[in-house]
Amino acid sequence: MLLPLLAVLTMMHYEGDVAAAGGDYVDVAFVVPPGTVEIQIVHTDGSASDILDWGVWSPEGFRGWGGGNTEDAIIGVAQSSRSYLPGAITPGTWTVSIGKAQLDADGGRYSIDVICRDNATLAVRPKATPAPVVLATGRRWYKGDFHVHSSESGDANASFDQISALARQRGLDFVNLSDHNTSSHLALAAEAQKALTDVLLLRGAEITTYAGHGNAVGLGTYVDHRIGHMGRTIAGVLTDVEAAGAIFIVNHPTLDLGENCIGCPWGHDATTPWDKVAGMEIITGKWDIVERLFVPSAIAKWDGLLDEGHRIAAIGGSDDHRAGTGTGITDTPLGSPTTLVLADELSEAAIMKGIREGRTIVQMKGPDDPFVEIKIGTAEIGDSTMAGTANVAAHVTGGTGHFLQ
Repeated sequence: MLLPLLAVLTMMHYEGDVAAAGGDYVDVAFVVPPGTVEIQIVHTDGSASDILDWGVWSPEGFRGWGGGNTEDAIIGVAQSSRSYLPGAITPGTWTVSIGKAQLDADGGRYSIDVICRDNATLAVRPKATPAPVVLATGRRWYKGDFHVHSSESGDANASFDQISALARQRGLDFVNLSDHNTSSHLALAAEAQKALTDVLLLRGAEITTYAGHGNAVGLGTYVDHRIGHMGRTIAGVLTDVEAAGAIFIVNHPTLDLGENCIGCPWGHDATTPWDKVAGMEIITGKWDIVERLFVPSAIAKWDGLLDEGHRIAAIGGSDDHRAGTGTGITDTPLGSPTTLVLADELSEAAIMKGIREGRTIVQMKGPDDPFVEIKIGTAEIGDSTMAGTANVAAHVTGGTGHFLQ
């Protein structure tokens, strides 16, 4: 689209080298003039092999993290492009933060063009302020998926309508939204929630670092994920997640696919405050693919932490990026696996409470798997009990034709 020349207040160009060593982030400052209502940032790494991530900070703070998005970042007063937050455009010094996602030993190079305009080019999408909702009452096992991406993640394309429709089709009660390092999806999801009476969209984000990923469930703001930037640590990240009233789940802790999944295995073991971790994925994605790839090692890691005295709930997540339409070998539809949470009602607060208490069951293949509930006397999953001997009762639903081991 051709824009009127008078609409452009200023244009700036920046380029430079990105060293492979010396920290994972490079900041590039630029000045926004008064009267700006929209900023367009054209960015490129100029390489088929290097991968740079891109985010933007205003004088007040975070305005979005596009990660490896290849399209331009557009930040406006009423609307921004995906992964970025709309809002007031304050004149002054802004920053493009560049993440070194993947570089060879020679390093890379960035190129940035910044265009400041006094008119908006993006259509405004409906948004709402997130508010607590209760979709069902009664203490029971609620089914959901804790690892689902919308199109607000740079590597995903699913709409909220597609996500909720597939969740309903698969018999799920809730979906945790886990878009990468942003909060841009929250107001959009809150608008979508207004039309949903049977599927709960949990606030959340996937805090995606270069040495491990984790979902913050119930997170209503951005938490700085940039480990090493200005002394940032994983302990600081988890402290901020807790301070925001959210809970943290370590994702795919032992899944190491090298360059095919940057930062997938959890590499923060030595500095992780495990008392601030509420859950851990023991399976991520399609059972037929990950059964031998990483499930045994993930379960062993989780079990080892339990042996050390940590109370960490078992979690499963699909990591669905395409609302079930993906055709790649690792693409997995929402709900495979499914996590059940014993909760007092279908609300964000109740689901989070169930996780904190360890009241979870993972159906490894999906919502149609047999359901096995185990009790020792009156003690149920998530409770602690001590006994010299005890009778263990297993209640199985949908187990016809299966072998209980």
